[in-house]
Amino acid sequence: MINRRTALASSALAAFAAKPSLAAAPKTASFAADIEPRGSDGRLERLPTLDLESRHDFICGVNKFANAELRAASRARIGTLAKRAGLDPKAAVAPADALKLFGTDPAVRIRDRVWHSAHNYEHDILDLAFHSDGDAYLAEMEAYDTRGPGKLILDPQMTIPGYTRHEIHQQPGGYVGNPFAGHIYHYATNVFYRGANDQDERHKGYAAACPMPADGKVTRVLDIGTGIGQLAVAMKEKHPTAEVHGIDVAAPMLRYAHMRAVDIGADVTFAQRLAENTGYPDGHFDIVVSYILFHEVTAEATKAIIAEARRILRPGGVFFPMDFNTKAPKSPEASYSVWMDHRWNNEIWRLEYGSLDFAAELAKAGFDVADKAGAGAGTFGTVVGVKRA
Repeated sequence: MINRRTALASSALAAFAAKPSLAAAPKTASFAADIEPRGSDGRLERLPTLDLESRHDFICGVNKFANAELRAASRARIGTLAKRAGLDPKAAVAPADALKLFGTDPAVRIRDRVWHSAHNYEHDILDLAFHSDGDAYLAEMEAYDTRGPGKLILDPQMTIPGYTRHEIHQQPGGYVGNPFAGHIYHYATNVFYRGANDQDERHKGYAAACPMPADGKVTRVLDIGTGIGQLAVAMKEKHPTAEVHGIDVAAPMLRYAHMRAVDIGADVTFAQRLAENTGYPDGHFDIVVSYILFHEVTAEATKAIIAEARRILRPGGVFFPMDFNTKAPKSPEASYSVWMDHRWNNEIWRLEYGSLDFAAELAKAGFDVADKAGAGAGTFGTVVGVKRA
């Protein structure tokens, strides 16, 4: 479902319509089709105009404020309201009750609205910027599609699962319906990380935390739900002699992933495949990883993907899925936060994911499981599954 933004955002976006085309902008890249009008900062290409970059930086600041001072005030207010209602401060609250108790309070709503509006404004300015020079950016991706190192394999005949066809994260067109989904996702998530992942630092941290098989042999690695390929590239950098693959359902994300990997010089194969039906042979991989995939799919798909990961891993192979910790401490504030993410960030399957015991699902599928909550960089928890012989 495609929905548009507020009139305020629309009027702000209209200011970009008069910007000069980037197609004729000077290039600093290694071949003619590459668009880098303002160069790059390490592996991060700078946004195409100073005006756009300044707006992006402003939204980063707003996001920090929303997730620091405003969130602290919101948490304190929820704590007061929960105590007044006689709730256990260490117990979860049903979504409907959390909304009723906390969702109309001014202090809570202010934080929600600032965060949500900034988030959507960031998406919209990026969406308009790349579409306004769409021909040039499409030509750039087309030029990269057949370049190496690495390969890009798309499947125009793929049946896209219905559970992926929504504006995930409120991103215009979602991941499968916008040709510039990868561009938007990359810079918008840099706002989410508030400057802490501009050089893929988080993904490098997760790759470093990924355990090795007990025998130390790593010849093939797969990243499922690879998105724009940051973890796949990080795994290739960790295991330079291994064959590394990244798969995703969304062609626009894969095209951007391949383009980035080529610029970085990472030999990764990106392919449009389903995580629950990859098509790879039994026992093909030594390591299978994923990053924040499972809370974006249905509970049914989660179980199917876990089973598929086990099938394509060799005996002793390692499954390292990183996502929100389903065993995280519960509280009224956490319950409201998950509901808000589900409702206002268009995280359709977040509540289904939270209802699962992820580690138990791995064990049911035939993995030996170790709880690694907090492994790697950032706040996501994870578990490690080792395929039994």
